[in-house]
Amino acid sequence: MSGVESLSADAPAPVHPDLVAVATTLREQGLLPVVHGNVHSVRAQLERINVWAAHRSAPLSYERTLGFAVDGRTVPCKLYWPEGDETPCLMFYCHGGGFRHGSLAGWDAPLRQWVRDSGLAVLSIDYALSPEYRFPVAFNEVVSIISRVIKLGAITDCPVRGYALGGDSAGANLALGAAIALRDAGFDVLRQLLLFYGNYSRDMSSDSWHRLGGYGGQNLSVETMSAYWASYLVNDEDDWRVQPINADLVGLPPVRLVVGELDPLLDENRELADRLESAGVATHLQVLANMTHGFVRFNEVAPVVRDVIAAQGSALRKALSVQANFP
Repeated sequence: MSGVESLSADAPAPVHPDLVAVATTLREQGLLPVVHGNVHSVRAQLERINVWAAHRSAPLSYERTLGFAVDGRTVPCKLYWPEGDETPCLMFYCHGGGFRHGSLAGWDAPLRQWVRDSGLAVLSIDYALSPEYRFPVAFNEVVSIISRVIKLGAITDCPVRGYALGGDSAGANLALGAAIALRDAGFDVLRQLLLFYGNYSRDMSSDSWHRLGGYGGQNLSVETMSAYWASYLVNDEDDWRVQPINADLVGLPPVRLVVGELDPLLDENRELADRLESAGVATHLQVLANMTHGFVRFNEVAPVVRDVIAAQGSALRKALSVQANFP
């Protein structure tokens, strides 16, 4: 497995200065995230943070909001299209937020940069959030929308030449689960998975969960993740659609995993990388020094995040180009 960095098991490293600067500014502006209280007030505060984080983000020439009907609900999605490519590859994307937070607008900034750096089009899926909608609603929406677009071979009448799938945190869980479901349904067209600091298991007994929970001001901890699972699940489900790390992983497309060395999900991502390799899946795990959980949305205000997205965009552009030349 190329690109895996070995890290010390000693005390946690310091948080990257760029992320410290972001946290300092949020504190000064009264925008520190909250995790307790009414879900709507928590979402509202997170959206205020998103507005601040994305205020420098320039829209692409072509961005369009779409709606997909799935099981009686219209699922909002947002399409971002690259300049100068009439038939790009398309990446489906699932945002993070513990299955109960997050919005299309909140991921505008990183996805716009992603399109510019990778040359891919992106379809961001605003899947149903808990507790209003419980498992498996979000999972079914993601699988339905992706399979529908793939069957058409186009989106908004624009053809695409290949597909990738990505997500961060809870969205990475949904993306990996969707890839497994698509494989089982006979879809063999996904070329790459890109998963940022995903949560793939309900097991929170690992060292990183207890050593890094809440470290550096991040709000992900055993306590908050337990609350997210309780909100998401109806009957305490634990099948592979909830815990895709436990699924049969054979036959998945190449997977790129990105996680911070200060993320409680570190051990989980390492374990997934090992299981993917054991299943014969081409896997690249990158552990980012001094990085915490949930950094993707801060690409416009933290240069280190901008560099991470640029590097991943370049890598995916190259991988898809090679695959297109050698099917």
